[in-house]
Amino acid sequence: MAANMTPRCAALLKKLSEADFYALDLKLYLNTHPDDCEALRIYREAVKQAKACRKAFESECYPLRCESAGEDGEWDWLCGQWIM
Repeated sequence: MAANMTPRCAALLKKLSEADFYALDLKLYLNTHPDDCEALRIYREAVKQAKACRKAFESECYPLRCESAGEDGEWDWLCGQWIM
């Protein structure tokens, strides 16, 4: 966890990372199994979950993408932690 990241933000970021990884893994599977309708259904749900996790993180912590910055009237894009 970054030095000034709250435990709540760290937990939300972990949940988002897991959701993004799951959606990406399903997308890679669908690249080789494009006719798997069940996998496509699961992928769509995974994408929804990842979006919900991202929204929860960004509303409680800070923007992760420039598209999410400025919604509160401030340009806060660079205020978050940058983990390399």
